Amino acid sequence: MKLIAETTLKGIAIAMGAGAALIVAVEFQTALETEHAKRPAAVVPDDPLRATLQRCRTLTPEELETDTTCQAAWEENRRRFFGLTSDDQDAE
Repeated sequence: MKLIAETTLKGIAIAMGAGAALIVAVEFQTALETEHAKRPAAVVPDDPLRATLQRCRTLTPEELETDTTCQAAWEENRRRFFGLTSDDQDAE
């Protein structure tokens, strides 16, 4: 009988510890969400390339083949993404 009582008490203690850990995790997550909501949104400066790429995304493949502005914009976007200079690009 004593063995069953000890096992039951250990089970209750483990369950209470798990419950406490769950409560702490929920409170921590709520605090993080509140803190994140208070931060101002990142301000993205107006980038003409971004606006051009947005327009180019709406073109069909046939229109994109003939639109030199879009081709140049995508090339500039690739150059920025890969961190290439114009000298690196000419070497390829």
